[in-house]
Amino acid sequence: MILRKLEDVDFIDVGKAFGLPEKFYQIQWIISNQVGDDKYRHSYAVRKYTLQPGLPLEAMPLHEHKYIQSPHILSGTMVFENGDGEVVEAGPGDTVYFYENEPHKGVVKGDEPVELLCIIDCPGDGVDCVPELPQGIEMKKSACG
Repeated sequence: MILRKLEDVDFIDVGKAFGLPEKFYQIQWIISNQVGDDKYRHSYAVRKYTLQPGLPLEAMPLHEHKYIQSPHILSGTMVFENGDGEVVEAGPGDTVYFYENEPHKGVVKGDEPVELLCIIDCPGDGVDCVPELPQGIEMKKSACG
């Protein structure tokens, strides 16, 4: 058994990959392939995001991953859009599912930060379940250029 305290999990600034200001989108890897020894290997990861308000949806580029992603909103409200132009608003208790390689983007709606858990699967060699800047992200051109 492993007990992992969220306060002991490092923050990684993932917003930089999108050209966002420092500490705008931060992530903590709660469960990853670096937690535990070989008997704890698994094919999923759980990450906690802390996201700041102030970015319009049009400014966030579409991107995709080589894994399934399911953000679950703990607090605040987000707006998500997929590559087909479908837009959903998600608040506390809501979970959004993105399939593998589904273009998508999301931003905070309103003035309050968002905290969410993001569950991903880790296909293949599990490179996406290692805490560092996200792997397997392909940026798409946004509507603004």
